[in-house]
Amino acid sequence: MKRRIHFSASVRLAGFLLGLALICGSEAVSTIRAASIPGTATVSGTVTSSKPFKAARVYIRNQDRRMLYMVYTSRGHYRAVDLFPGNYEISVETKGLESDVQKLALEAGQNAKVDLILKDTSNNPAQETGAESRPPLTANERAFPPNDPNRRPGVEYLPFDEVYPPAPALAVAKRTCISCHGPDFLPSRHWGAAQWSAAIDMMSAKAGSGGAMIQPEDMTDQQREALVQYLAKNFGPGSKTRAVQVEIEMPVDEAKVANAMYVEYYLAPDPPGQGIHSPEYASLTGPFTKRRVGQDVHFDGQGNVWLTDRGYPHRLVKLNPSTGEMKDYLVPNPKGGIHDLNIDKDGMIWFGEHQGTDGSAPKHLNMFNPKTEKWEARYLLDPDDVLKFSQKWAQSIAIDSKGNIYVGWISGTAVSRWDRETKKVTVYPLPTPFGSVYGVIADKNDNIWVAEWHAGKVAKLDTKTFKWTEYVPPTHPVVVRRLNVDSQNNIWFGEYSAGKLAKLDQSTGKITEYILPHQNSQPYDVFEHNGNIWIADAGQGGTLIKFNPQDQSFTYYPSPQRADKPKIQVTRDGAIWYSPRSSLDHPGFGVLYPDMDKITTFAAYY
Repeated sequence: MKRRIHFSASVRLAGFLLGLALICGSEAVSTIRAASIPGTATVSGTVTSSKPFKAARVYIRNQDRRMLYMVYTSRGHYRAVDLFPGNYEISVETKGLESDVQKLALEAGQNAKVDLILKDTSNNPAQETGAESRPPLTANERAFPPNDPNRRPGVEYLPFDEVYPPAPALAVAKRTCISCHGPDFLPSRHWGAAQWSAAIDMMSAKAGSGGAMIQPEDMTDQQREALVQYLAKNFGPGSKTRAVQVEIEMPVDEAKVANAMYVEYYLAPDPPGQGIHSPEYASLTGPFTKRRVGQDVHFDGQGNVWLTDRGYPHRLVKLNPSTGEMKDYLVPNPKGGIHDLNIDKDGMIWFGEHQGTDGSAPKHLNMFNPKTEKWEARYLLDPDDVLKFSQKWAQSIAIDSKGNIYVGWISGTAVSRWDRETKKVTVYPLPTPFGSVYGVIADKNDNIWVAEWHAGKVAKLDTKTFKWTEYVPPTHPVVVRRLNVDSQNNIWFGEYSAGKLAKLDQSTGKITEYILPHQNSQPYDVFEHNGNIWIADAGQGGTLIKFNPQDQSFTYYPSPQRADKPKIQVTRDGAIWYSPRSSLDHPGFGVLYPDMDKITTFAAYY
């Protein structure tokens, strides 16, 4: 049953407080404050159910601005603040329970109240695992899977040993495929032997990529053939879409997330015949084609947030969070590949070219001037052809305190340094061949640190001697994707394939590991703020996690939609920004406010 809610502020507030008194008696409740940002509104209400629940997710979708607000219930209540005026749809869901969608029109200054009722859907035929038993998904369901955040419609969930039958080839699959892609990637494909063989070639050095994840020493020819046959047998044409049953779910503490609020701003779809739909790009095949793909976010000095759009054509996108307005900028080579970006102290935006559809083309470092809205500089990243590979993929980018720029080569296992004074580029290969540089950051002493994806190490480039030092974590082999530096100059990184967080103490060289307490944890990126370490975790559909090193506690904030977050940035006020990269229907910008009562501005500043 859908209805439109539109009351006067005084009646809504009085009714809400009366309802709290009747429900909670003398028990203390949180005060519903007015919106702190002028021109915005609030909404609150109760959530009831015939079954007990905790920390249910309330989705508040702005239909006019392509935005989503998401909050959690606390003791059967919810609230959201600082909502832009407009037309909304509101619903709530948790494992096995969901509500109808209600409509709401919000005006500036309004304090609306909407109560929601969770209904048991655990026995609903539409929610069974067989794809044939469920009607087509709505756009809302594709972005926000109903009932259980850990489950996707049309997927059969089984224990690991049933998804992956024991066989000698399974050990090869674990170290070459599962360690990077996670346990649910392979059973979601339905390929024959020829397709699996081609996929392995693409991920191996046979594809001509010096930074490929599968190197010749990773498996013999006999092991490769056994792996192809194992994959074709268990995940071939006609196989069911399966995933590993989650036994240990995210430990969400309702009291700790009660004040948290997510906000997501979605990229605008391209009009017919334009952007991804233009003939030049609509005919492309492969990853990130025919859709928009947000990847990396950064803040400029005016409070705007920028991201890279890895879909074809490649673009930079600027978001003004205070208004929700976005603007796209086509990159110099829209097919050349784009991944990370960074912004220097003068406000110039830089990115190195990643693997695109023309992977063999020379890769450049590109500079965009937001004031003139023009690309004003372009430099070859390997001008002396130091890296002897047919395909060169530049990726992560860091800037030191002097404005020198460092770009990591995921294919080539090196770092290129652009000298701000001389404008010359020098390439520094790492000691470990084929280590695959993924994350790159500058520490407090202007040394450069990299995560070696394939080698499972972290490495330091001393920018005085330009010599490398590599560090191997206690858990090895392991996939390391990103890393960062804290206020004490310690290096933090996620062990993606092991579900662990790691800290390297530069003064001793010691690495300490912390196990993340949920199944299929995939820590992707980290960022320190006020002594806490924020983690973007891709496991179980995606979450942001706060780690307190003092008491070694983890606080989980499950994401609004199923998507990984390859790179996070934290504002000086403690808001965590990201882009939901793997979202098929709602790519764009996202931000988590751990305490909505502390919001004073939507603008994002370091």
